[in-house]
Amino acid sequence: MVERAEEIYQALLDAGISEKEIDQQINEKETEFQGFMTKPAILYLIAKEHGVDVDSSENKEILNHISEDIIDYNDFAIPISSVEENMSNIVITGRVERIFTIRDFVRKDGSPGRVGSFQICDKSKCIKIVLWSENVTIMENDYFKKGEIIQVVGGYSKKGRDEKLEVHLGRQGNIILAPEDVVLTDIVKPGIAESEFSETLSKPKNESSNKKSTWTIQSLHNKEGFIRFISGIVKVEFFKELTLKSGEKSFLLKLILSEESSSIKVNIWGLKAVECVKLITDGDNIKLSNVVIKENSYTNEKELSFTKKSNLEVL
Repeated sequence: MVERAEEIYQALLDAGISEKEIDQQINEKETEFQGFMTKPAILYLIAKEHGVDVDSSENKEILNHISEDIIDYNDFAIPISSVEENMSNIVITGRVERIFTIRDFVRKDGSPGRVGSFQICDKSKCIKIVLWSENVTIMENDYFKKGEIIQVVGGYSKKGRDEKLEVHLGRQGNIILAPEDVVLTDIVKPGIAESEFSETLSKPKNESSNKKSTWTIQSLHNKEGFIRFISGIVKVEFFKELTLKSGEKSFLLKLILSEESSSIKVNIWGLKAVECVKLITDGDNIKLSNVVIKENSYTNEKELSFTKKSNLEVL
């Protein structure tokens, strides 16, 4: 990835952008994204903004995938007990213990606003999380509920009206439902055995493998974030072996999941792509579990993507 950053930097220089200007824009984006974006990804965004073509569309998609997945937020996470006043760029993980009512209000300039809050706890302490404006929509997700594990990324701390410490979500912050690879001992509440906690985390209550999806594919286009499971008819769009700039081999499997008149694309990377392509045939009815839906920044269309915990099952 270092080599990749140097190539993009040189392409910007060749396009007539000075080192001073490039460095200034790098610093601005590092501040904007609060340290949670890699340098190659930042340089790529700068190149895109200046209209500098640094790669084919296929490799742009690869870079987009790598820049998102290379960051492990667990490396930045701290226990809730370590949160102090006036901290920024906070990453904490915990279980939702209380959810407060979302409130609509009118700002001084007359524009409408929304605020929502909830409490999360880890083994060390509990704290109130406050969300504003569009960030409040995560609380309306069907899977946002008491008992769920979440990760707060890019928060800042301040005292509320009751003088108690709160964490507010920053402009570029994010709430991750069911985060991957959480350290279980950090969020086990006193009195709960780790084996019992592991079981409840891996097997949600009242959910069986035979349960029908509550989502339709059409409804997914209005959603974003974690999707517990979704079913449909599958078609393989393509399966490719790719060579990254680092020289490493990877694989990309693109599927189209359909029901009646609606469809959505599915991206599966790496060895999981190899495993899944062996399982399916066009026309199979499949169920996808623990996938993430987000907007493709190049097509502006919603797509499903596999995570480490995702699974594909032929029904």
